[in-house]
Amino acid sequence: MIRGALRVTHQLAPVEAPFLNELLWVGRGGNRNLSVEIQLFITFNPTKPDMVVGASRTVTIPLRVPGDRTDDFHATSVQYQQCQNAASDYCWNDPKTPDDLITTKKTVEDDLYHPLKEQTDLNANLVQKAFKDVTAATTGLQTTWKNGDRVSKPEWRERPDESYTMTYDKRAATYNQREATFATVNGTVDCQYELPKDIAGTPYERYVLDSDWSFTTSKLVYDGHRFHLHAVLTRTYTEDSVSDMDSDTHSENRTRVLGVDLNVKGYSAVTSAGGFHGNADHLNHRREQYEALRGELQETGTRSAHLRLQQRSSHEGNWFDQYAHDVANSVVADAVRVGATHVAVEDLTRIRKRISNQPEYQQWLFRRIQEYVEYKLEEFGIEFEQVDARYTSQSCSRTDCEHVAEANRDGKEFCCGACGYELDADLNAAKNIALKLLSELPASHTCSSGKATSQLALVSGALTPAGEFSRQDWSSTDKPHPQ
Repeated sequence: MIRGALRVTHQLAPVEAPFLNELLWVGRGGNRNLSVEIQLFITFNPTKPDMVVGASRTVTIPLRVPGDRTDDFHATSVQYQQCQNAASDYCWNDPKTPDDLITTKKTVEDDLYHPLKEQTDLNANLVQKAFKDVTAATTGLQTTWKNGDRVSKPEWRERPDESYTMTYDKRAATYNQREATFATVNGTVDCQYELPKDIAGTPYERYVLDSDWSFTTSKLVYDGHRFHLHAVLTRTYTEDSVSDMDSDTHSENRTRVLGVDLNVKGYSAVTSAGGFHGNADHLNHRREQYEALRGELQETGTRSAHLRLQQRSSHEGNWFDQYAHDVANSVVADAVRVGATHVAVEDLTRIRKRISNQPEYQQWLFRRIQEYVEYKLEEFGIEFEQVDARYTSQSCSRTDCEHVAEANRDGKEFCCGACGYELDADLNAAKNIALKLLSELPASHTCSSGKATSQLALVSGALTPAGEFSRQDWSSTDKPHPQ
């Protein structure tokens, strides 16, 4: 599917069009997967009528980090996030309107670069990339605010045991075909790529080992357990060589939707691809404990009790916000893993009605998770859509069954009274949410070749609205019920 921008030079106005964005997965097991994200940029110069196509690929490669150097990355991430938070405070200086937000990287650099460079041990380019991360996120949230949705200042927790991402250009890192070297606060770290035994046909072989492709600014990603390089490679095609791209663009008409169901009990978020994320029951228990403590401290009424309440309130607010970030990161990871072009969630207005009898913090949490999912998806060119999710928890998600009944759902179990289909109730709802968006998208379900292109991302493959299933070898986080 094409999404992005068509760039026209020679003083012609830029024409908006979508980029090509495709995700291919190979390898065995989640820790060995390689992926590639494809972006296409076309340039046309009237004085030189030959078309020039610039292409970008993002190949995800697991890294083997020396055991004694892991802490160097963690220490670097803390200072990197320190710069991100300082820039975020600067960009969000008590804004009253969306236009009050600062979204220009140069403005941030002019005021913050020198003091933060002196306060940290970071490579100069890492400080600058931290600023760019923030201004990019702020730009996305500014658009969301202008569209009438509520937003809040992005924050990064300065803790090494959390997941994090750092942007490295070629002045802060060196990328080779077998390893990469990264600058840290304690010198450089050499990391070998962790590759499958058979690399034939993988994105690594097709792009990293191809001399026509060159490394550019990439991202070092830590998911809380291991490190990955999101290596960005670029090349330019002339008109004569555009045909070489055919094998990469075969899915340009494909639409693949990941559905997400948010819940107040059990798992906070369940995706149609079998992702079960967060622990809403633990969240509710923690909130009950906090409410009980707050009641006790308010009843005490002393100054020390008041100060303790303020400190605990701030701590709890940060904890809940990080929880929303973690759930959002997991949803985005599912979307990237299955090569989704769209992520479908329940409309917030409908959510507020559905859980109106629930505590306000649940409504806040759902809104915050959706906000974070939306702006995090922008980095990967994946569209975020809200749908009217009425009856999605009562409807059978089999495409050949239209049975809808309250009796189909019993707590967290779903069993269709018509066809007997059984699965986790939240997974069933997530599939229905995705199907709802597929039915609303204007794109055709078939392309000129007759191949189905509208797909629902499932646990073990993709399903078309017509019921055609294609098995895919992406790893699943499905826990309660295999599909």
